[in-house]
Amino acid sequence: MMTALRSSRLVGYVSILLAGMMIMTLAPAGILSQAEAQGQDRLLLLFPVTDASETLHQGVGARMTDYLQMALNEVEGVRVTEFSRTSPMVMRAVEEGRIRAVDVEADVTDAVTAIQMGYALDADEVCLATVVSIDTTEDPMEVEVLLNGQCYDVRANVDPVTMQVAERPQPTSTFGVSGTSMVREGYAGAVDPLLREALRDAAGAAGSVLAGTPAEEAVQQVEKKRDKSWQWILAAVVVVGLTALITGSDDGGDDGPGEGTVPPQPLRVEVEPSAIELFWAPPNTNLTLLRYDLQRSTDNGATWNPVPGSQGNVLADDTVFADFDVQQGVSYRYRIRAQYTTTGPSDWAEFRSILFPG
Repeated sequence: MMTALRSSRLVGYVSILLAGMMIMTLAPAGILSQAEAQGQDRLLLLFPVTDASETLHQGVGARMTDYLQMALNEVEGVRVTEFSRTSPMVMRAVEEGRIRAVDVEADVTDAVTAIQMGYALDADEVCLATVVSIDTTEDPMEVEVLLNGQCYDVRANVDPVTMQVAERPQPTSTFGVSGTSMVREGYAGAVDPLLREALRDAAGAAGSVLAGTPAEEAVQQVEKKRDKSWQWILAAVVVVGLTALITGSDDGGDDGPGEGTVPPQPLRVEVEPSAIELFWAPPNTNLTLLRYDLQRSTDNGATWNPVPGSQGNVLADDTVFADFDVQQGVSYRYRIRAQYTTTGPSDWAEFRSILFPG
């Protein structure tokens, strides 16, 4: 069978397709060019994103912080860590007296304080960001998020003699980007899934800007990725198919549960005009939750595959996800598990089966 696969013309086409896609996704290396000169990653300290949108959406700042950290970690030459009181780096600094415990509890929103913290933590760069606005339109429903931010070189803004931060720190880079959810005709469900899409888009655009792409081009890159999403779907289908042929396995990479783990609790499944929405409750445990994994089956549980768009995107504070890649007249089964930071995954917990009506 392996000989037949090697000689197949399809493999050649697939190789060309995947190679081309890898080249298209390479981001320009324009951010923090000193990192390349130094031959090592620069430490970027990301402070929790401020939500100034004055909307009723909960957890926007924390969610954007997570998405922005993931986006910035994709920038070449940069290592990102979030400033939080539970960070081992911050806790060690408090124990050693480099940072006061009271300062850790306070929100950091100004550049001078951020640079002071960054200097105490031996960071190379600090970043402050704000969700300026969240706009929701209807018919069709769409969410747009505006995100602003600034990054500062720590040592360039600190006097080496007095150790004082400049009164007016000069940013090394700034970004003002927007992120939007995909337009879905007829969708009348919860705003939360669309809000997550818009937040991810804005974070991705910010990462592109800090990698050296102008803001206008960064937004265009996001739109192009959407327009060419069919290519990624095709590639995924081909790769999964070839993997199944070679390995004879289609269990979705299921790992055994970690010791002492607790699965989340499925609550309900709802059908919307263009999607199926899943709702769950977080697991009742003292373990630190990393994210959730979502899978679905269209053959009554014989095979399971990740829900499209869910891989790596269902964060620890999420309790709802919308599957928009559904077809009329198809019955779907869904299951969810928790991924923990130290113990690995929990058992799978299954939702009730549901038919997407024709």
